[in-house]
Amino acid sequence: MSSFLDLLKIYQWALPASVVMATVLALIGGQWTARAKSTQIFVLGQGSSLGIVLGFVLNLILGTDFHSLNLILGLCLGWITLLISDFWIESRADRNHIYLTLFVFFLSLTYLITSITPALESHMAAAYFGDIAVMSDKAAQMSLVAGAAFGAFLFWRWQELSMISFQLVNHSFIHRNHRNKIFDIGTLILTTVAVQSMGYLYTMGSLFIATSFASLRSKNLQSYTTKVVVIASLGSVLGFAVSLASTELPTVPCILIGQMLIGFLSYTKK
Repeated sequence: MSSFLDLLKIYQWALPASVVMATVLALIGGQWTARAKSTQIFVLGQGSSLGIVLGFVLNLILGTDFHSLNLILGLCLGWITLLISDFWIESRADRNHIYLTLFVFFLSLTYLITSITPALESHMAAAYFGDIAVMSDKAAQMSLVAGAAFGAFLFWRWQELSMISFQLVNHSFIHRNHRNKIFDIGTLILTTVAVQSMGYLYTMGSLFIATSFASLRSKNLQSYTTKVVVIASLGSVLGFAVSLASTELPTVPCILIGQMLIGFLSYTKK
Protein backbone atom coordinates (compact mmCIF):
# COMPACT_ATOMS: atom_id res chain seq x y z
CA MET A 1 0.00 0.00 0.00
CA SER A 2 2.82 2.38 0.88
CA SER A 3 4.53 1.74 -2.46
CA PHE A 4 1.26 2.54 -4.25
CA LEU A 5 1.00 5.83 -2.34
CA ASP A 6 4.60 6.59 -3.27
CA LEU A 7 3.67 6.11 -6.93
CA LEU A 8 0.77 8.52 -6.52
CA LYS A 9 3.21 11.13 -5.24
CA ILE A 10 5.41 10.60 -8.26
CA TYR A 11 2.44 11.10 -10.58
CA GLN A 12 0.88 13.95 -8.62
CA TRP A 13 0.65 16.00 -11.82
CA ALA A 14 0.21 13.28 -14.43
CA LEU A 15 -2.85 11.72 -12.76
CA PRO A 16 -4.99 14.88 -12.41
CA ALA A 17 -3.85 16.06 -15.84
CA SER A 18 -4.97 12.82 -17.48
CA VAL A 19 -8.34 12.91 -15.70
CA VAL A 20 -9.04 16.57 -16.50
CA MET A 21 -7.92 16.24 -20.13
CA ALA A 22 -9.99 13.08 -20.64
CA THR A 23 -13.08 14.81 -19.26
CA VAL A 24 -12.66 17.97 -21.33
CA LEU A 25 -11.84 15.99 -24.48
CA ALA A 26 -15.00 13.94 -23.92
CA LEU A 27 -17.07 17.13 -23.72
CA ILE A 28 -15.43 18.39 -26.91
CA GLY A 29 -16.15 15.07 -28.58
CA GLY A 30 -19.78 15.34 -27.56
CA GLN A 31 -20.14 18.66 -29.37
CA TRP A 32 -18.33 17.47 -32.50
CA THR A 33 -20.44 14.32 -32.60
CA ALA A 34 -23.61 16.42 -32.31
CA ARG A 35 -22.38 18.42 -35.31
CA ALA A 36 -21.84 15.20 -37.32
CA LYS A 37 -18.12 16.09 -37.62
CA SER A 38 -16.49 13.11 -35.93
CA THR A 39 -14.39 12.33 -39.02
CA GLN A 40 -13.11 15.90 -39.13
CA ILE A 41 -11.67 15.70 -35.62
CA PHE A 42 -9.69 12.58 -36.57
CA VAL A 43 -8.14 14.52 -39.44
CA LEU A 44 -7.45 17.48 -37.16
CA GLY A 45 -5.67 15.22 -34.68
CA GLN A 46 -3.58 13.59 -37.39
CA GLY A 47 -2.72 16.96 -38.88
CA SER A 48 -1.56 18.22 -35.49
CA SER A 49 0.44 15.03 -35.02
CA LEU A 50 2.19 15.60 -38.36
CA GLY A 51 3.04 19.15 -37.30
CA ILE A 52 4.51 17.87 -34.03
CA VAL A 53 6.67 15.37 -35.95
CA LEU A 54 7.87 18.18 -38.24
CA GLY A 55 8.81 20.10 -35.11
CA PHE A 56 10.96 17.20 -33.94
CA VAL A 57 12.66 17.04 -37.34
CA LEU A 58 13.36 20.77 -37.29
CA ASN A 59 14.83 20.45 -33.80
CA LEU A 60 17.11 17.66 -35.05
CA ILE A 61 18.23 19.75 -38.03
CA LEU A 62 18.91 22.81 -35.86
CA GLY A 63 20.45 20.76 -33.05
CA THR A 64 18.01 22.28 -30.55
CA ASP A 65 15.48 20.90 -28.08
CA PHE A 66 12.63 23.40 -28.17
CA HIS A 67 9.48 21.47 -27.24
CA SER A 68 7.46 24.62 -27.86
CA LEU A 69 8.46 24.39 -31.53
CA ASN A 70 6.68 21.04 -31.81
CA LEU A 71 3.56 22.52 -30.27
CA ILE A 72 3.63 25.60 -32.52
CA LEU A 73 3.96 23.55 -35.71
CA GLY A 74 1.26 21.18 -34.48
CA LEU A 75 -1.07 24.13 -33.90
CA CYS A 76 -0.23 25.65 -37.29
CA LEU A 77 -0.89 22.49 -39.27
CA GLY A 78 -4.00 21.79 -37.20
CA TRP A 79 -5.28 25.29 -37.94
CA ILE A 80 -4.65 24.81 -41.66
CA THR A 81 -6.59 21.55 -41.45
CA LEU A 82 -9.52 23.35 -39.81
CA LEU A 83 -9.50 26.05 -42.50
CA ILE A 84 -9.47 23.49 -45.30
CA SER A 85 -12.29 21.61 -43.58
CA ASP A 86 -14.52 24.63 -42.99
CA PHE A 87 -14.04 26.45 -46.29
CA TRP A 88 -13.69 23.61 -48.77
CA ILE A 89 -14.46 20.07 -47.57
CA GLU A 90 -17.48 20.67 -45.31
CA SER A 91 -19.69 21.98 -48.13
CA ARG A 92 -19.14 18.90 -50.29
CA ALA A 93 -21.55 15.97 -50.35
CA ASP A 94 -18.65 13.48 -50.39
CA ARG A 95 -16.84 15.15 -47.48
CA ASN A 96 -16.38 11.98 -45.42
CA HIS A 97 -14.44 10.35 -48.25
CA ILE A 98 -12.28 13.46 -48.56
CA TYR A 99 -11.65 13.51 -44.81
CA LEU A 100 -10.55 9.88 -44.89
CA THR A 101 -8.27 10.58 -47.85
CA LEU A 102 -6.74 13.56 -46.05
CA PHE A 103 -6.31 11.44 -42.91
CA VAL A 104 -4.44 8.75 -44.87
CA PHE A 105 -2.34 11.45 -46.58
CA PHE A 106 -1.28 12.97 -43.24
CA LEU A 107 -0.61 9.52 -41.80
CA SER A 108 1.50 8.55 -44.82
CA LEU A 109 3.54 11.75 -44.58
CA THR A 110 4.09 11.13 -40.87
CA TYR A 111 5.44 7.64 -41.44
CA LEU A 112 7.47 8.75 -44.46
CA ILE A 113 9.20 11.43 -42.39
CA THR A 114 9.75 8.93 -39.58
CA SER A 115 11.25 6.31 -41.92
CA ILE A 116 13.88 8.74 -43.23
CA THR A 117 14.59 10.04 -39.72
CA PRO A 118 15.58 7.02 -37.56
CA ALA A 119 15.87 9.18 -34.45
CA LEU A 120 12.07 9.62 -34.54
CA GLU A 121 11.19 5.92 -34.38
CA SER A 122 10.97 5.78 -30.59
CA HIS A 123 9.05 9.05 -30.57
CA MET A 124 6.44 7.68 -32.97
CA ALA A 125 5.60 4.79 -30.64
CA ALA A 126 5.07 7.27 -27.81
CA ALA A 127 3.22 9.72 -30.06
CA TYR A 128 0.60 7.18 -31.07
CA PHE A 129 0.24 4.87 -28.10
CA GLY A 130 1.50 7.18 -25.37
CA ASP A 131 2.53 6.46 -21.81
CA ILE A 132 1.31 9.06 -19.37
CA ALA A 133 3.49 7.53 -16.66
CA VAL A 134 6.60 8.97 -18.36
CA MET A 135 5.07 12.39 -19.08
CA SER A 136 7.14 15.20 -17.61
CA ASP A 137 5.75 17.36 -14.80
CA LYS A 138 5.98 20.41 -17.08
CA ALA A 139 3.90 18.73 -19.80
CA ALA A 140 1.39 17.51 -17.20
CA GLN A 141 1.07 20.97 -15.67
CA MET A 142 0.55 22.56 -19.09
CA SER A 143 -2.11 19.97 -19.93
CA LEU A 144 -3.82 20.46 -16.58
CA VAL A 145 -3.97 24.25 -16.92
CA ALA A 146 -5.12 24.15 -20.56
CA GLY A 147 -7.74 21.50 -19.81
CA ALA A 148 -9.07 23.26 -16.73
CA ALA A 149 -9.28 26.63 -18.50
CA PHE A 150 -11.14 25.34 -21.54
CA GLY A 151 -13.24 23.03 -19.38
CA ALA A 152 -14.46 26.05 -17.41
CA PHE A 153 -15.51 27.71 -20.67
CA LEU A 154 -17.35 24.57 -21.81
CA PHE A 155 -19.31 24.23 -18.58
CA TRP A 156 -20.10 27.96 -18.58
CA ARG A 157 -21.43 27.94 -22.15
CA TRP A 158 -22.51 24.30 -22.47
CA GLN A 159 -26.18 24.90 -23.26
CA GLU A 160 -25.37 27.64 -25.76
CA LEU A 161 -22.76 25.47 -27.49
CA SER A 162 -25.24 22.60 -27.61
CA MET A 163 -27.78 24.87 -29.31
CA ILE A 164 -25.12 25.97 -31.80
CA SER A 165 -24.37 22.31 -32.53
CA PHE A 166 -28.06 21.67 -33.18
CA GLN A 167 -28.29 24.66 -35.53
CA LEU A 168 -25.06 23.79 -37.32
CA VAL A 169 -26.18 20.28 -38.12
CA ASN A 170 -29.34 21.84 -39.56
CA HIS A 171 -27.24 24.06 -41.87
CA SER A 172 -27.70 27.48 -40.25
CA PHE A 173 -25.11 30.25 -40.26
CA ILE A 174 -24.63 30.25 -36.49
CA HIS A 175 -21.00 29.21 -36.96
CA ARG A 176 -20.22 32.93 -37.19
CA ASN A 177 -20.99 33.19 -33.48
CA HIS A 178 -17.80 34.30 -31.72
CA ARG A 179 -18.23 31.74 -28.94
CA ASN A 180 -18.24 29.01 -31.55
CA LYS A 181 -14.93 30.39 -32.83
CA ILE A 182 -13.59 30.15 -29.27
CA PHE A 183 -14.79 26.56 -29.21
CA ASP A 184 -12.98 25.77 -32.49
CA ILE A 185 -9.76 27.39 -31.30
CA GLY A 186 -10.01 25.65 -27.93
CA THR A 187 -10.56 22.32 -29.68
CA LEU A 188 -7.44 22.91 -31.77
CA ILE A 189 -5.30 23.81 -28.76
CA LEU A 190 -6.55 21.01 -26.50
CA THR A 191 -6.24 18.39 -29.23
CA THR A 192 -2.69 19.43 -30.10
CA VAL A 193 -1.58 19.61 -26.46
CA ALA A 194 -3.12 16.20 -25.77
CA VAL A 195 -1.52 14.59 -28.83
CA GLN A 196 1.90 15.99 -27.91
CA SER A 197 1.74 15.16 -24.20
CA MET A 198 -0.40 12.01 -24.04
CA GLY A 199 -0.48 10.50 -27.52
CA TYR A 200 -2.87 10.19 -30.44
CA LEU A 201 -4.60 7.06 -29.12
CA TYR A 202 -5.41 8.69 -25.77
CA THR A 203 -6.70 11.83 -27.49
CA MET A 204 -8.99 10.12 -29.99
CA GLY A 205 -10.24 7.59 -27.46
CA SER A 206 -11.07 10.24 -24.87
CA LEU A 207 -12.88 12.31 -27.49
CA PHE A 208 -15.40 9.61 -28.40
CA ILE A 209 -15.61 6.72 -25.91
CA ALA A 210 -17.60 8.56 -23.24
CA THR A 211 -20.00 10.23 -25.66
CA SER A 212 -20.64 6.91 -27.46
CA PHE A 213 -21.92 5.30 -24.26
CA ALA A 214 -23.59 8.42 -22.84
CA SER A 215 -25.75 8.90 -25.93
CA LEU A 216 -27.33 5.45 -25.64
CA ARG A 217 -29.70 6.00 -22.72
CA SER A 218 -29.61 9.70 -21.92
CA LYS A 219 -33.05 11.29 -21.64
CA ASN A 220 -31.95 14.92 -21.83
CA LEU A 221 -28.91 17.17 -22.17
CA GLN A 222 -28.20 17.25 -18.43
CA SER A 223 -28.28 13.46 -18.17
CA TYR A 224 -26.04 13.14 -21.21
CA THR A 225 -23.51 15.66 -19.91
CA THR A 226 -23.37 14.03 -16.48
CA LYS A 227 -22.73 10.62 -18.01
CA VAL A 228 -19.98 11.96 -20.26
CA VAL A 229 -18.18 13.52 -17.30
CA VAL A 230 -18.58 10.45 -15.08
CA ILE A 231 -17.46 7.97 -17.73
CA ALA A 232 -14.40 9.99 -18.76
CA SER A 233 -13.25 10.94 -15.25
CA LEU A 234 -13.93 7.69 -13.36
CA GLY A 235 -12.69 5.60 -16.27
CA SER A 236 -9.42 7.54 -16.32
CA VAL A 237 -8.92 7.18 -12.57
CA LEU A 238 -9.68 3.45 -12.75
CA GLY A 239 -7.36 2.86 -15.69
CA PHE A 240 -4.52 4.88 -14.19
CA ALA A 241 -4.86 3.02 -10.88
CA VAL A 242 -4.74 -0.38 -12.61
CA SER A 243 -1.67 0.70 -14.56
CA LEU A 244 0.09 1.81 -11.38
CA ALA A 245 -0.86 -1.37 -9.53
CA SER A 246 0.71 -3.45 -12.31
CA THR A 247 3.73 -1.54 -13.57
CA GLU A 248 3.95 -3.71 -16.71
CA LEU A 249 0.67 -2.33 -18.06
CA PRO A 250 0.87 0.92 -20.10
CA THR A 251 -1.30 3.76 -18.90
CA VAL A 252 -3.12 4.81 -22.07
CA PRO A 253 -4.73 1.45 -22.98
CA CYS A 254 -5.70 0.97 -19.32
CA ILE A 255 -7.32 4.41 -19.20
CA LEU A 256 -9.30 3.85 -22.40
CA ILE A 257 -10.42 0.38 -21.34
CA GLY A 258 -11.36 1.88 -17.97
CA GLN A 259 -13.56 4.42 -19.75
CA MET A 260 -15.20 1.63 -21.75
CA LEU A 261 -15.84 -0.37 -18.59
CA ILE A 262 -17.45 2.57 -16.78
CA GLY A 263 -19.41 3.34 -19.94
CA PHE A 264 -20.70 -0.22 -20.13
CA LEU A 265 -21.70 -0.14 -16.47
CA SER A 266 -23.56 3.13 -17.02
CA TYR A 267 -25.36 1.57 -19.98
CA THR A 268 -26.47 -1.53 -18.05
CA LYS A 269 -27.59 0.49 -15.02
CA LYS A 270 -31.31 1.21 -15.18
